[in-house]
Amino acid sequence: MRLRHTIGFSLALLVISSEAVTKPALAEDQSHRAKKHHLAEAKAKAVRLSEQHRRLHTKVAMHAAERRRLARRRPAAAKRGGEDHLIGRVRQIGATEIGEASWYGGRHVGRRTASGVRLDTIHDTAAHRSLPLDSLARVTNLDNGRSVIVRVTDRGPSSHRLVIDLSPSAAAELRMVRAGIVPVEVEPVALVASAPQ
Repeated sequence: MRLRHTIGFSLALLVISSEAVTKPALAEDQSHRAKKHHLAEAKAKAVRLSEQHRRLHTKVAMHAAERRRLARRRPAAAKRGGEDHLIGRVRQIGATEIGEASWYGGRHVGRRTASGVRLDTIHDTAAHRSLPLDSLARVTNLDNGRSVIVRVTDRGPSSHRLVIDLSPSAAAELRMVRAGIVPVEVEPVALVASAPQ
């Protein structure tokens, strides 16, 4: 009888100890699976960001090649720095910035900007974080190659993933109203003084 009791007690202890060993192993296995899942998600996100970055740089390269092709066809315009039909001749005066642009209007139309002028739907203006107020910039939509010269009248954009916010008329010039956000190239420019006649 004692032997049976001892064997039963030993078996009970064996079952309890095996459960005690199995539970941490299961918890460790689940933790390992969770880490592998998070690592796989991080790798997938890195691949997506890398692909977006590659596509943006491909658009920039294609746009640069198109500009070089146009400059070869119109060498005089390339030498004088380009011309905007409303503003006149301009030349680039600062570093080119590549990123994404959005546009703002709606409830903002009629409100005063950082420069004091009111935002409207007629003038080609923009909000930028660092370009001087009242300076000019050429903004090029890298999706379609269209460009517009804007006057910096406001500070922004509020989202740090964007480099510039455009007025409704500038957005219409770039044909980006429907898309909302597009990849752009921003070049600070200045008017070229015309020679006296």
